[in-house]
Amino acid sequence: MMNKIPKVLGIFFLVLIVTCISRFLIQPFSKHKIVVTFLSPMTIRNGSTLGPEGQFTFSLDQNGTFIIDGTSGVAQEKSDSYRDSAFLRSTNPLPKTYKITAVVGGIDFGLDKIEGLQNDPNFPEGPLNENGCYLLTVTDTLPNAPHINLWWHHHRKVFIDVDNNIWGHGAPNPIFMGYFDKGNSLVTYDGDQNSWQNDWDAAVHYQENTFYKVEIQKTRKEYILRIFSENNQLLKEAKIDLSQIYNEDHEEYFIIGDPHSNYYQGSMKIKEVSMEY
Repeated sequence: MMNKIPKVLGIFFLVLIVTCISRFLIQPFSKHKIVVTFLSPMTIRNGSTLGPEGQFTFSLDQNGTFIIDGTSGVAQEKSDSYRDSAFLRSTNPLPKTYKITAVVGGIDFGLDKIEGLQNDPNFPEGPLNENGCYLLTVTDTLPNAPHINLWWHHHRKVFIDVDNNIWGHGAPNPIFMGYFDKGNSLVTYDGDQNSWQNDWDAAVHYQENTFYKVEIQKTRKEYILRIFSENNQLLKEAKIDLSQIYNEDHEEYFIIGDPHSNYYQGSMKIKEVSMEY
C-alpha cells in the first residue's frame, strides 16, 4: 500500500502539470476588460480622463465639448462650429491585440447642420461639403487635438465613421467601414455587395434616434470591424489582413467623436466604451 502512494501522487502531479501547460497553450494571455459608462455627472475639460487607471482621455479644442449630466446615461459630444473638435481617445498606445467596443447613437451630423455656412479661405477643404463623426477609428500616432481633415487622412488605419456629403456617396445616412491600404488609399466595405471596394460605399445606414454597437478587433493576423444593432444583432462584419494596412507596424490609438478642426458640426451620444485585451 505504501509503495502505491508515491505512484498515485506522481500521476496526480503529472496530470496537473499537463493541464496547466494545456491551458497556457490554448490561452497564453490573461484577458483584461475595461468598461466605462456615463451614469454619474462629470465636468469634462481637455485632458479629463476615464477608467480605473485613466485609460481614456478627452481631447477638446475651441468650444467642442462633452456633456455628461448623469441622468441621461450618455456622454453627448457637441460641436457647435466646424472649427471646433471634441473626441474621446485611448490615453496610451493600444496593446498588440485588442477589442474596442462603443455603443453610440443619436447621430445629428446631417447636411442640414451645415446649411448657410460660407467657404473658409484658411482651408483647402472647407466646411460646406461634408458633415459627420468618427464612431470608432484607429490612428497610427497620438491624435492630439486640433488637426484638420488632411491630417486624419494621413493617420487613420481602420475606421467606422459617418460622413454625409453633397455628392451622395453612401447616402442616405451612411456608416462607412474602411481602411487605408499600403499606399494610403481609401478602401471601404460595400454592404450591398459584401466586398471591399476602392470607393465610398456604405456598410449600413443609420437612423438618427437609434443606438448602435460598433467594434474594432485586432488579432495577430487581422482587423475585424463589426456593426451591431443596440439589441446585439450583427448588421455587418468585415475583415482585413494586417499586411494590407497603412503603417501597420506603428503604434495605435482609438478615437470617438468629431476630430476635425475644419470640418463637421453637430452632435452624437456615447452610452458605453469598453476595451478588452
